[in-house]
Amino acid sequence: MNGMMINSLVGMQAFQQKIDTIANNLANINTTGYKSREVFFQDILSSRMNQPEDFLLDGRKTPIGLDKVAGSRVSQTFTSFQQGQQLETGVATDMMLKGADTFFTISPREEDPSEITNHQYTRDGHFQLDANRYLVTDIGDFVLNTDNEPISVPEGAVFNVDPQGRIMISYSNEETEELTAIKVTRINTPQALMDAGNNKYLIPEVLLQSELPVIDEEFSLVNPQYATSYSVIQGSLEGANIDLVNEMTQLTEAQRAYQFHSRSISIADQMMSMANSLRR
Repeated sequence: MNGMMINSLVGMQAFQQKIDTIANNLANINTTGYKSREVFFQDILSSRMNQPEDFLLDGRKTPIGLDKVAGSRVSQTFTSFQQGQQLETGVATDMMLKGADTFFTISPREEDPSEITNHQYTRDGHFQLDANRYLVTDIGDFVLNTDNEPISVPEGAVFNVDPQGRIMISYSNEETEELTAIKVTRINTPQALMDAGNNKYLIPEVLLQSELPVIDEEFSLVNPQYATSYSVIQGSLEGANIDLVNEMTQLTEAQRAYQFHSRSISIADQMMSMANSLRR
């Protein structure tokens, strides 16, 4: 297999991953709190072919020699945590976070509510009350309070959430009290989070064991210095941060690049066929 075929094959594989990533973004355009992903490429097996010194003429601005590469590959898939648009629903259990680097803290449903140890994070605030009056996500994960405990709303109580995440409940007799506060975690570097599926993220084990400050331990919504930049908005959801026009533009470019590499393989095959059919 010659160099042209190798370059084209590797390029097709890379652009197929880009097309798959764009397709995933488009499929989640209506997913609450979804964060778009973007693919980045890098050259592989780069080398330089030397040229005779005679090519080095007066006035030449480019370096002597030819760069040779064996195509490109996906170097990383970057998740954009840019804030999505606000979608007002008017539903009491729907909540939205203002502040792109903050997350609701949740725990998988399979854990005992009295022994929460596994923390995960999400931007999807489409919550609901289950049969036991626990505040849970769409797939039943517990939403945690600032004491790392599941939030349970008493029977017959109506609750409201203020911008600082405090849950106030009221009863039919007009009695009102503060129940608890939703735990909102601020991640110093959101790109370090690992995708756990179902619109959830977790901190990789290697970072948990390190001394790196992944979580801002001093962050609190009740702190006045965060009042203008961070808050919880009840009755609203965060839409996906996907730019449809940009995604369609990138999809068209990726498809054309894929077709170009596919055509290069066909041309290389034809050239090899012609060379094999030559007679002396």
